Amino acid sequence: MAVDFADISRLVRPTRVAVIGASDRVGSLGHSTYNNVRNNSAIPNGAVPVNPRYESVQGDRCYSRISEVGGNPIDVAIVLVAADLVLDAVRDCAKGGVRHVMILSSGFAETNDEGRRLQAEIVETARAAGVRVYGPNSPGLANIADRALLSMSPVAGEDTTSGPVGLVTQGGGLGRAVMQWMDRGLGIGLWSSPGNEADLDISDFVNHMVDDPRIKVIGAVVEGFSNGAKFVEAAVRAERAGKPIVILKIGRSEYGQQSAASHTASIAGNDQVATAVFAQHGVVRVDDIDELGETLMLFSRALDAPDVDATRTCVYSFSGGTASLAADLVGAAGLELAKFGETTTAKLTDRAPEFGFSSNPVDLTTKVFTDSNLNREVLSLICADDQVGSILFAMPADYAENTVQVTRDAIDITRESGKLLLPVWMSPRRGGGYNLLEEAGLAPFGSVRSLVAALSRFAEWRDRVGAKPVAADQSSVSDKEAPNHARSTSDQALPYDQAVALLSSDCLRFPTEIFSVDPEAAGQAAEEIGGAVALKLSAPGLIHKTEVGGVRLGLTGGIDTTKAAAEMMSTSRLAPYGVVPDGVFVQEMIGEGLDVLLSAHRDEVFGPVLTLGAGGIATEIERDVLHLSIPFSDDEFNRALKPLRLWHRLTGFRGSVPYDLRALRATAQRVAERYLSVADSVSEIEINPLRLIVDESGTDCVALDAVVLKA
Repeated sequence: MAVDFADISRLVRPTRVAVIGASDRVGSLGHSTYNNVRNNSAIPNGAVPVNPRYESVQGDRCYSRISEVGGNPIDVAIVLVAADLVLDAVRDCAKGGVRHVMILSSGFAETNDEGRRLQAEIVETARAAGVRVYGPNSPGLANIADRALLSMSPVAGEDTTSGPVGLVTQGGGLGRAVMQWMDRGLGIGLWSSPGNEADLDISDFVNHMVDDPRIKVIGAVVEGFSNGAKFVEAAVRAERAGKPIVILKIGRSEYGQQSAASHTASIAGNDQVATAVFAQHGVVRVDDIDELGETLMLFSRALDAPDVDATRTCVYSFSGGTASLAADLVGAAGLELAKFGETTTAKLTDRAPEFGFSSNPVDLTTKVFTDSNLNREVLSLICADDQVGSILFAMPADYAENTVQVTRDAIDITRESGKLLLPVWMSPRRGGGYNLLEEAGLAPFGSVRSLVAALSRFAEWRDRVGAKPVAADQSSVSDKEAPNHARSTSDQALPYDQAVALLSSDCLRFPTEIFSVDPEAAGQAAEEIGGAVALKLSAPGLIHKTEVGGVRLGLTGGIDTTKAAAEMMSTSRLAPYGVVPDGVFVQEMIGEGLDVLLSAHRDEVFGPVLTLGAGGIATEIERDVLHLSIPFSDDEFNRALKPLRLWHRLTGFRGSVPYDLRALRATAQRVAERYLSVADSVSEIEINPLRLIVDESGTDCVALDAVVLKA
């Protein structure tokens, strides 16, 4: 069913506005609202006050009823009267040809049954006359880009920083909190807060923002959805348009859901379902108002520079500890620091202080305060590197005029180079450097963690919509294919038969298998083995067969196996992966069981380490693993295994078959011992999957695949 979005162009950009309840009494909502419309806005045909108590308001003729107003049509009538008078006001608006009524009054569906009845009657009356209703229980609307401040707020006139962010909020107070991020440089072009959403809802405004070319990112504060399907359609349109929605959704707990119901009369809904829907449609979820502000700030800056990859960042500081902390948090978030080109690295090595470090992260040390040219020269070198997209400029503290100069250099150089400056001010003391950044519209993030969180969310969203820029020296084909090649092959891998020979006999049991150099031989091998077989591709350096379509299961008979082998070994199919086949292994199918990953490698700090966890293709998805330093005791193994989600499957969850943990532990011990015996020549052993099978004799562990990497 098609979703009906309202045309709200004349609501957000009206040519004439009336205020019902306008007042000359300073401090009243009628006064502040009319002042905003009349004096803080640029409405082409002006403002009209409506209030039977006044002959004039702020020097303008005041009308008793809207139907008495002549002249140009009124696009929006703002209603600021008691709840029991609103219905009559709406009827008069319909009579006077008003297109939209914006009801700021409260006392409707958010209160009780009578309030809900009155709200429904207002909407029915308005819609019958072709009038759309905004509100009730709303703080108003602010179109900063076109200077249409239809707001009751006494501070709305201070909202002057327009920009690429569109904002929709159900709560007026939280909306005002985000609006005041303008003071930190966040440019907001349009804010809507439709209150109870009796008619127009947040989805209508999201849809409008999708179509507004000036808006590049949409922020939302939502307590619940009056029409979830409509929001999904708006989110789909936003994703297709390449406009991220960043949402603060209230209602994670029962308390939040109850509060939402009493506040805006919306339906908070099941939070797990909301989270899943957001993920499905690329909606970015944040957890608090500061995260919303900072994430919008990061997104708006990054999207304002579409040709720059903001996630290829350089950590830059004059404090070694600060630089290390920032780099650590970048890595912990799954992001990668930019890698300098050889020319950049050589020049930085020559120029940077000997006791600092010139690779990414970059630490200039406090020598930056005594060497007047150091900062400009080093930062210019970094910004000239094509591999760098942004500068994570981390300042641990205020150092008076020294910080001011370093900051001024950073602003100037990044602007000239087109790189994104992402400053972090870590001290509670705000000095001149902080003020410079705010004046430049680059108010810093409050912590490295908050910046990295926003950057991580941007990277995830960008990768989802395919907006990641391609470096100038890379072709699109190599960009697409290189990752598959890197994941699937390794020059360090032993041939599969050698890996099996190293690990078989007293260490591991492998299924019966026959190596075949061509499809016909594979079919003959299947007949020889009998029953169902598995087919596995063989190629030099191949370590992850599933990545290249190199595994087929449950084949029966020679004909099916021959056909599958021919398809699997097709050189044209494998060419994009950089894989050249030399044959296939035909392997007996092993019975159903539980697949685990079992591996051993040398850690740079702790030496030999065993890893065990969820296996098969679930390894990278679940990331449910333990690590143990080798050697380890039985008790150490058991303690490490128990916290895993895998534990429940091993021990028989809800009546499923339990496995003998002693058999798994013994196999793990044997693999660890074998690794120690060959550690001088082998860097890693990986068995994935290791299948655990329960039969009459107990639990058997069978290695279905193995990879051994040379040292």
